[in-house]
This record gives sequence, structure tokens and C-alpha cells, in this order.
Amino acid sequence: MPAAAPVMVPVVVASGAAEAERRAGPVRVRLRAAVRALRVAAETRAGYDRDAFPHWIDADGDCRDTRDEVLHDESRTATSGCDIRTGRWRSPYDGKVVTRSAELDIDHVVALAEAWDSGARRWDLDTRRRFANDLGDHRSLVAVTAATNRSKSDRDPAEWMPPRGRCAFVRHWVAVKTRWSLTVDRAERTALRRHARTCPNRRLVVRRARVGRTGPVAPQPGTDPRFGSCAEARAAGYGPYVEGRDPEYHWYRDGDGDGVVCE
Repeated sequence: MPAAAPVMVPVVVASGAAEAERRAGPVRVRLRAAVRALRVAAETRAGYDRDAFPHWIDADGDCRDTRDEVLHDESRTATSGCDIRTGRWRSPYDGKVVTRSAELDIDHVVALAEAWDSGARRWDLDTRRRFANDLGDHRSLVAVTAATNRSKSDRDPAEWMPPRGRCAFVRHWVAVKTRWSLTVDRAERTALRRHARTCPNRRLVVRRARVGRTGPVAPQPGTDPRFGSCAEARAAGYGPYVEGRDPEYHWYRDGDGDGVVCE
């Protein structure tokens, strides 16, 4: 029997990022080899703020934000309108069938906080926005029952696994980490290796996302030398600074004279 044709998923990202991804071409690798290829590094939550990842945007201007796009794509019956409220979904984490979207959360398979821990703290704002709204790979965002999403929270496979569909979850996790060049910690890698050994060693096809990193900028009066503005510093998880406590406070403006800068 001939192999099934691959499913083509539309990429909704900035045009420059889409072109870079197209030129790079996909990575084709078996699951266990993909796990071995993930880079191991210690994680840190320092500076994390969910608001550093602008999410649920309407990237293509069709009136549906990212949440509604996922609901539309994953519904097993037709949906309509900008704010999708009804359809038919099967939550992959527990197998429950749902017909009201209010019962569902859109799960970032690799949670925003986990991404921050694994390298996203060094990303620029555009990259974090694209990660948080990644419709370019169907494995990045999934509609699941609110109960399972909240049970998972921001935990990784060393700390949590879904009641159902564990092999699919491992494949999706590894694909997302590969796509966004994110690292794993040692416990996470051990868990992924353990689960991958019991799962079919399927080939993953992953198109790497373009990752922009926050680099040093020339210091300007009233700004941190690493960022062009207080807004960028806050988005990266820094500030507010208190005059006399932080060695770089002098790069910021204290507009109201209260000793706190970059408010």
C-alpha cells in the first residue's frame, strides 16, 4: 500500500519568517534520534512573564484569533463565525468528546513558561509572538479539555503525561522543541528517552522556525544597554529597576522622581 500523502498545514507567520522557513526545508528524523539530538541545558525561570508572549492574535486578519483558528481546524464538524462556540472536538489528552468550545483550552504543547526556561528568554519579541501563535505546525497548539490542560499546567514529560495518547504527546513535544531549537533538561531528556523506547519509532517531519534573539544594542541615554526601550526590557522580563540597587539603573529614566526607573 502506498504511503499516505503528508498533510499540508498553512503557515501563518510574518512573511520574512515564512520565507526563511521555506528555504530551510524540513528536518526528517526518527523519534528516538530526534530525542538524542535535543541539546541538554539547565533551565531557569528567572524573569518569566506570560505577557512576554503576545498570544491569541489575529495574524491573518480574518477576524478569528489563534484560539478560534485552532478550534476551527480541529473541529470534526463545520464551524462558523469569528468567535467559535460550537463544534465537535475530541480532546487528545483524555479522549473526551466536547461540543461547546467553552469546555476547551488551547494548550501550548510546550508551555510558554517551559519555552522560557528552555531558551525563549533569549528570543526577541517577534519570535515569542510567533511561538505563542504557532499555526505553522499542527503539533504546537491543541484543543484539550480545560481539566487536562490545567492538570498539565507548565510541566514537562518528566513531571506530567496525559492519561491517553502518550506516544502522540511525546512526538508532538519533541517536534515542537526541535522546531523552535529549544533545549531539554536532564530529567526531561531521561523521560523522553524512556517513553520513546516504548513508542513506535516514527519519522518526524519538522520545519524549523526562524528564531530571532535579543542582542546587545548601543547604549542610549535613559535605556538599558541590552534593550532599546523600557518596553523591550519589560517584555524580556526585566524591570522595574530601583535607583541604587541595580548596577545599570543609570541607563533608565526616573520620570516621576520616585527612585524607581523603567516603571
